[in-house]
Amino acid sequence: MALGAGGSVYALMNSSGDGEDDKAAGQATAAGQATSAPPTPGATAATPSPPSPTPTQGAIPADYLGTWTATIGNASGENTRRLTLRQGDVGDTVLSLVADGPAGDGTYHCVFEAELAEAPDAEGPLAIGPSTVATGEPASSCSPGEATEITLLPDGTLERENTSSGEKLTYTRQ
Repeated sequence: MALGAGGSVYALMNSSGDGEDDKAAGQATAAGQATSAPPTPGATAATPSPPSPTPTQGAIPADYLGTWTATIGNASGENTRRLTLRQGDVGDTVLSLVADGPAGDGTYHCVFEAELAEAPDAEGPLAIGPSTVATGEPASSCSPGEATEITLLPDGTLERENTSSGEKLTYTRQ
């Protein structure tokens, strides 16, 4: 079972004991667009949406942001993890983890999400709360995970550690 920072994949728990990961990601909303057409009589002007937050707005240090990948090999085969960290503040969903791999006679696909649990120092680490399952195919293969801590290592990789079990998984930048 790999790093379960937000969810555990059933297929991995029944395999060679390798770690597993999960987390959350949010989608930015687009701001309204202005038009140069004259107003139609009787129509009300649309109020423009506020601009979407820029990557510099939020608590997460910029070096952590983006997509990171890891692979876990076990008796069932190769299990991939794609971790995405986006900007946000405490309580915001900042982590998304996509976990894919073989399960029995088929495959599994899990998407996990998690929130920033506390404000990090200027260079981290990131305290990430327990994860939830956003998507699970099959649903029985995916379960929520425990809180994790994410650290940017000197070699430029990212380490995610389950704060309860101590399990770790290292990711490389995509």
